[in-house]
Amino acid sequence: METAEPVSGMGLQIAGSVGLDQDGVIRAVVKGDIRSTSKLVIARESVVSGVVQARDIRLEGRVEGGVEATGQLWLAAGSVLRTSCVAKALQIDAGANFSGEFKVGE
Repeated sequence: METAEPVSGMGLQIAGSVGLDQDGVIRAVVKGDIRSTSKLVIARESVVSGVVQARDIRLEGRVEGGVEATGQLWLAAGSVLRTSCVAKALQIDAGANFSGEFKVGE
C-alpha cells in the first residue's frame, strides 16, 4: 500500500467523526469514527477510539473500536487493535497486537 499525504497533523486531537473520499493518512488522536472510500493509513502515533471503515487499511497505531475493510487490512508491527476486525483480506505482521473477533473473506 502506498503512503498518501497526511490529512491530520501530529499532535492533533479530533472529537467527532472523520470522513474522507480520497487516500489519506491519519496522524491524530480521534475520539470518533473514521470513514473513507479509499485507502487509509492510521499512523504509528495515532489512537482511534471508534470504528475505522475504509476500502484498504494499514494500521500502524492503535484502534479501540474495531476496523472494517472492504479490501485489505494490514496490521503492521507495533499496531494495536481491540474489539473486532472485518476484512476481505488480512495481513498481520509479527509484533502486531490484536484482541477480539475477526471475520475474513467474502
